[in-house]
Amino acid sequence: MRAVSMKSMVVFLALVFSASVFAQGPKKDEQYINKVKSCFINTLNSDYNSIVESSIFITMDLKSRYPSENYDNLIDKLNELAVEGKTPTIRYKAQLASLYFNYQNLFADIKFTDKENPEQYFQQISEKLGQRPVVAVN
Repeated sequence: MRAVSMKSMVVFLALVFSASVFAQGPKKDEQYINKVKSCFINTLNSDYNSIVESSIFITMDLKSRYPSENYDNLIDKLNELAVEGKTPTIRYKAQLASLYFNYQNLFADIKFTDKENPEQYFQQISEKLGQRPVVAVN
């Protein structure tokens, strides 16, 4: 029972942080954004797969709202999860999120509006990648 309570608390805190930062709109407090980024690095280290997957999605939403912020630590964590994530789903989502962070211009038309179905955004990123021609140089 205690594990469920801790899991609920972590999810609640992540949602509160994300809701608070997103409610700020274009005006933001740099120190607060840095705290939010730090919080999500911690949630990406969670023992609960669902928390990690949710955090991956929320970090992409954060990047879409504040594209000029420095996300190097989050990108490093996403790259780590892409290789060492506990499940294939976490590894795959972390790879897609890392690509989103590193090549946001490629995904500029993806708007995070429907928070009830985060899977659609991973699908959109995957489809965008499938549409890009692959060039091989010999």
